[in-house]
Amino acid sequence: MFGFLMFLSLAAAIAFLVLADTFWGDDTWQWAADAWPGGAYGFAVFLGALVPIGVTLFGLSLARMDRKSWRAHKTRTFGRILLTVGCGTAMVQLVALVFNAQNTGKWGRGTSASPSWAFRNYPWLWAVGLASTLATAALLICLYVAYSRRRPGARDAATTASRAGAEG
Repeated sequence: MFGFLMFLSLAAAIAFLVLADTFWGDDTWQWAADAWPGGAYGFAVFLGALVPIGVTLFGLSLARMDRKSWRAHKTRTFGRILLTVGCGTAMVQLVALVFNAQNTGKWGRGTSASPSWAFRNYPWLWAVGLASTLATAALLICLYVAYSRRRPGARDAATTASRAGAEG
C-alpha cells in the first residue's frame, strides 16, 4: 500500500511539474504587474524572500524527522512529510517563475524564439529577486545566531569550554 501511495505521489508531482509552466508563466508575471503592490518588482521581492524561508522550512522538516521511530509517531511524521513535500513543490514553482522571467528566447535548441513577457518588460527582475533572497537569508542567519546564543544549553557549553581552556 505504501509503495502504491508513493507511486501516486510521484506521478502527481511529475504531472504538476510538467504543467508548471502553463500555470506559472507569463500570465503570473502579468497579473503581478497589474495587481501586486509594487508591480512585478514587488512580486519579485516577495518571491525572493520566499526562497530562503522555503529552504529553511524544508531543511528543518527533514532534520526533525525521526527515521527510526516513525511508527510510534505516525501523525507527526506524516505532518513533517507533508511540510517537506509542500516546501519542495513550492521551491520548484519558484524556480519555474525565475526561469520564466529569465527566458531571453535563446534558451531553446532550435531557432531563437521571442523572449518572455517578463524579460521584455522587466529585464532586471532577477537582480531584485536575488537581492531579496540574499537579504532574507542574511536575516535568517542573524536570527539563528541570536537564537542559538540565547539557548541555555549553548551558554552552559560555552562556559564549560572556556573554564576548561583557562584551567589547562
